[in-house]
Amino acid sequence: MSDKWEVVDEDEEIVGEEEEAVGEEEGTVEADEEPVEDREEQVVTPPRVADPVYTYILGVGNAPESLGEWRFYDLLAELRKAEALGYRDRAKRIRRLVFMYCPYKPRRCPIYTIEVEKCPLHMEKSCRALAFHSLRKSQKKTRTWFHG
Repeated sequence: MSDKWEVVDEDEEIVGEEEEAVGEEEGTVEADEEPVEDREEQVVTPPRVADPVYTYILGVGNAPESLGEWRFYDLLAELRKAEALGYRDRAKRIRRLVFMYCPYKPRRCPIYTIEVEKCPLHMEKSCRALAFHSLRKSQKKTRTWFHG
C-alpha cells in the first residue's frame, strides 16, 4: 500500500461558517445558560414526632406495632376529642387503633363472643366494620393464593 491517501467519495462538501446580519428587532442567541432567578429550593418533610402512635394519629406514618407509652384509655380520650372537634380522618385512625389494641378482645367483645351483648366501650358499630374488613382481607389473600 502506498503512503498517499486515496479519495473514496467526492460527495462531501466543505461548509464554511456563514454569519447573517442581525436586525434591530432580533437579538443574538448565546449558547450559555443563565439562571432566571437565584431561588433556593425548600424541602418539605413530615413533622418530627417521636411517638409512633401520635404520628399515625396525625396521618403521617404507618400503624404502630405497639402502643408504647400510650394507655388504651388515652386512645379513647383522643377519640372523643377528635369526634368533638370534627376531625373525621383522625377519628377514623384512632378507631382503627382502638380495634387493634382493644383489651376486651376476644372474651368480652360482642363481635367474637356470642355470650356478650354489648361492648363495654360502645364501639360495636366501628369495630364490626373493621373486623369484617380484616376478615375479607384475609380471605382475599387465601383466594389469590389458591387461584394463583
